[in-house]
Amino acid sequence: MHITHPINDFLFELFPKAKEAGNNIEILKQEIETFYTVGPFKPAMTIGHGIIAITIEGDLHEKHLTLIAINLIQNGKADAARQYLDQAFALNPAYPNIYYAFALLAEGEQNFREAFEMSVVALFKNQKKDLLYQQSLNTAMKAASEIIDEEVGGDIVNDYASTLEEACGKKIVIEADAGLKSAVNIELAETHDRSYHLVTYNPEYPAVHHLIMHELTHLLFAVQARKAGKNRRFVSDDDHKKRFMSSLQHDGGTLGKKGEDDAVIKAYHTLLFQLFNTPIDLHIEDYLFQNYPALMPSQFLSLLGLVQEGIHATTDEQILTIASPVILSKSKTFNLVNALHLQKRYGVNLIEEHQPTTSEKEQAETFYREYEECRTRHTPGDEYELLQSWAKQFYLQNYFSLVEEPGKGDTVNLPDKKTEFVTEAHQSKDINMAVTRFMVEALHYFKNLTDPEINPIAIQIGLMCEEGISPDAEGYTVPFIAGKTFTGYQVLAYYYVSWAKVFPESLLQLQLPFGKEYEFAQEMVGMGGA
Repeated sequence: MHITHPINDFLFELFPKAKEAGNNIEILKQEIETFYTVGPFKPAMTIGHGIIAITIEGDLHEKHLTLIAINLIQNGKADAARQYLDQAFALNPAYPNIYYAFALLAEGEQNFREAFEMSVVALFKNQKKDLLYQQSLNTAMKAASEIIDEEVGGDIVNDYASTLEEACGKKIVIEADAGLKSAVNIELAETHDRSYHLVTYNPEYPAVHHLIMHELTHLLFAVQARKAGKNRRFVSDDDHKKRFMSSLQHDGGTLGKKGEDDAVIKAYHTLLFQLFNTPIDLHIEDYLFQNYPALMPSQFLSLLGLVQEGIHATTDEQILTIASPVILSKSKTFNLVNALHLQKRYGVNLIEEHQPTTSEKEQAETFYREYEECRTRHTPGDEYELLQSWAKQFYLQNYFSLVEEPGKGDTVNLPDKKTEFVTEAHQSKDINMAVTRFMVEALHYFKNLTDPEINPIAIQIGLMCEEGISPDAEGYTVPFIAGKTFTGYQVLAYYYVSWAKVFPESLLQLQLPFGKEYEFAQEMVGMGGA
């Protein structure tokens, strides 16, 4: 096997030790020799005219095939690169570099949706914070920015608001406000004594349609909780603030100077804002993640920006000089909870960038486990119980009140349009044996995969179903399941099984009427069915 690499900046990016040594050719040769050595076979190398030529004996491994493919992509030879990547994938589908290379390939073809998906898979599969991780993150960010379509985003918002208006019985007014200091603000009709809900947004903010959807889902959750008689208003008055300031002095806080007092009061309001919003926001982001796959690129950029803001807010030297360590530690823990959510959903690991202590990390992990437990049994208003639990663990329960709101009889039931056709097709059947058999097939396929490996497959099939699947059609393909074509019912069966594996709490939200089929399929697998 003969391989040639142009000696350029990109090659030194692939072999960072040589780059760190000032693009040292001798160190580059050593790195390449180590990389291309297969068993007892070392590569032969010659250098000339800005090219390094490599001759390899023995069989190539997935890492060699992937690097060859990346070199071909850089030289505009997409078809040849794809062949090498297919070979690498067949050898080891868990190798993260393959997915980064597929992302580069898709990016070159301006298929930014696939570039985004493949970059996210590369992030999930790469546990190291290395060059590949950073390149995958950069490619995901670039692809997400390219995908975001203002018109499509606006259509999603308008459809959601229209459905929510009908469900809750009040008009929703959405207005642009270039002078708004925050990205989005919502004023609920009940709080402001209006006949309508008002959402204002700053059109200059990136991914703003995701943020509008987020605020509208706050409204949805409030309406659902109110209907269940469990909605609460978060209240903090002067008495609460005085108690907090007193406790901070007791704990050794340095109060007394005007500037310090102002900084602590601002931090106090920020901390309570985090306490109220973090548990609810986790539920909201999961709701959007599961129900609006088209928003994933916007959500990815929004959550990434939120976590990066949290890092700055608790590690910036100027902030550290005036912030109370007690408040700062609690605030950082809430930011870490958001960082854990970003990592769980998109594979981006920014935990250590927060410079957390061991206790801060452990507390954030405890909070997130409690959230995941709450999510599996969530009913409207449960997020307030989670809020109270976190407040008690942080000894903040005396610095605010949750005021009960009486139920007002609003009804809300948002239909999932993408599954209506499936329900109709299934109405006259007891057990759909075709779906059952496909579920047995899916259970066998996923049996030897870990949750992190199933996660991107589940997300990808969810994106396909968002665009519409006809149960009786044929010829569907799932890129992460190579070499296989699917019927419509087969796709839906894999959809249901994959989400049952990694997002079991969300099965009802899929609104796929296949519960009996799934139970029967599990029984068949247990009895050795194939």
